Amino acid sequence: MNIEPENYPAADEMIDQPPEKTVLSETKKKNPLIFILPGVIGLLVVGFFLVKTFGQNKKEVKVVKEEAPIEEVLTEVDASVKVDLTKSKTKDNTVVITVTGLAQRYVSIGYELQYESGGVGKGVTSGSKPLDVAGQDAFEREIYLGTCSKNVCKPDLGVAKVDLVLEFINTAGTKSQFSKDFEL
Repeated sequence: MNIEPENYPAADEMIDQPPEKTVLSETKKKNPLIFILPGVIGLLVVGFFLVKTFGQNKKEVKVVKEEAPIEEVLTEVDASVKVDLTKSKTKDNTVVITVTGLAQRYVSIGYELQYESGGVGKGVTSGSKPLDVAGQDAFEREIYLGTCSKNVCKPDLGVAKVDLVLEFINTAGTKSQFSKDFEL
């Protein structure tokens, strides 16, 4: 028998080459990743469509009915109380509310003025705290028709009519009101 070195690899070559089993096992390790990744993506896509489809069916549509605000109906203030609203003689764009005949029967007065300026509805109120008139027989208040910010005031021009509503609270806590439209 003749053994030729050409037919067999050298010892150094055998060490450098990995055995065939190692190459085969690396191929098997890659295969599960190829199947797992598309499987996860597929589950995400199916889950998205399931949530979108069935999630909308469970969504309840609420019908909101708009109800008119409940306004407190107040009795008219006593006829002995007289109210007037005039332009101020000394200050531009200012009106003066004058109330007489209180006879010390009222503890507070709240006011609301509504008017138009340049086609836009505007207004002024006494705010959440009515004016204290306890023990007074008469009351007078100047009100600027415009806006003021940092001591710079801009008048609301072209005001021809003012709607005035006054809310009176007497010493017993009973409310009454006065309302009238005044031409300026």
